[in-house]
Amino acid sequence: MRNKFIFNLKEKDYFFRKLVFFSEEYEHFCLLDSNSSKNNVPERYFEYDFICAFDAIETLSSNNNSILKIKDFHSKFNDWMFGCLSYDLKDEIFNIPSNSNDNLNSDHISFFIPKYVILAKGSKIEILTYENKESTKSLINQISTYYCNEQKLTDITFKARESKQSYLQKINKIKYHIKRGDIYEINYCQEFFNDNILISPHNIFYHLNKSTQSPFASFLKNNKINLIGFSPERYLSKNDLKIISQPIKGTSGRSNDSDQDTFLFNKLLKSKKDISENIMIVDLVRNDLSVTAKSGSVNVDKLCGVYSFSNVHQMISTISSQLKNGMHFTEVIKTSFPMGSMTGAPKYMALNLIDKFEENKRSLYSGSIGYITPNGDFDFNVVIRSLIYNYKRKYLSLSVGGAITSKSIPIKEYEECIIKAQPIFNAFNHVLDEE
Repeated sequence: MRNKFIFNLKEKDYFFRKLVFFSEEYEHFCLLDSNSSKNNVPERYFEYDFICAFDAIETLSSNNNSILKIKDFHSKFNDWMFGCLSYDLKDEIFNIPSNSNDNLNSDHISFFIPKYVILAKGSKIEILTYENKESTKSLINQISTYYCNEQKLTDITFKARESKQSYLQKINKIKYHIKRGDIYEINYCQEFFNDNILISPHNIFYHLNKSTQSPFASFLKNNKINLIGFSPERYLSKNDLKIISQPIKGTSGRSNDSDQDTFLFNKLLKSKKDISENIMIVDLVRNDLSVTAKSGSVNVDKLCGVYSFSNVHQMISTISSQLKNGMHFTEVIKTSFPMGSMTGAPKYMALNLIDKFEENKRSLYSGSIGYITPNGDFDFNVVIRSLIYNYKRKYLSLSVGGAITSKSIPIKEYEECIIKAQPIFNAFNHVLDEE
């Protein structure tokens, strides 16, 4: 049983900054930030201001029978677990192995049980640990006095994995599959990368998190990958028997001019194309959740709501269900992963066409970062608007994508991808060469 110690924070932002840089000291570290005071987000979007876990007691990584291993690992230790689900976990769940290039080389799953869990809400932090109070006080002092080697972000040039012309051609090929009835909608993604670069991941996270202010921001370190994430999207949460999924489909840029920004908000709110995309994925999520839900409990709590974030407006729906009694929490993940917003419908065909058309394995992109509690509750985001860094290979990846339907205009889809990537491009003074 973990000990629980509560401390008051005089300056939470100061402590948060120290905590980010304190990650230098650990191979396994996970920080999940809701940016709760800075966003207009759906009700019940978050439980804590931020959660942090570090210093691994036990670890789990796997590329086979991974869902079963999560179940066994959780049953064995009955403790907090933090980590990630790679998109390529779909190779196991759907038996669709991919032969695409894998430049990031992340495991299908990677979790750790931390020595310390920090839960922050308001002016208080709650620390869950097996250490005593004096050791925990000492830890707080270490964090509070930690030297932050904060540096300005240096310029980074990203190379496009495929040309703009190739992307536009791919969209037309996908639309052919839609026209002949193979699929209704597919999420097609492209990658921008740098394959020989040294970076300071925690420094980048700290700076970009201040500007993006996303409700599912995440910074994850394990023995292979650093994830620097600014996601606005929840994949799945479980609280007792209640399951919530909040897929995003529909994105608009924002304007500094208030009238123009309101125009963009309302344009997205009324967009028939985006509403159609969103509803298709809502139907897919409803179907996924129904597999593990009590009869009649799947409900669309909010359909096609539009919410404003720091750099974009997003169309978000909220779907909930009640888990069947006796159903293990891993079954909900198994029957809903990968999330519909990042695949398409029907899901199985979408997964096959993604492997056919995309230039590389997605790895952790469009996978998930999150935590599992000792009693089997959990909360996981969708890894989008994120930088993924394999520090051993010095490989940095930024992927973006969007939903393709029969109504898609290829150049507009390309422009939507750039809108999503632009805040990160801007942070590194990157100018996209679209030739």
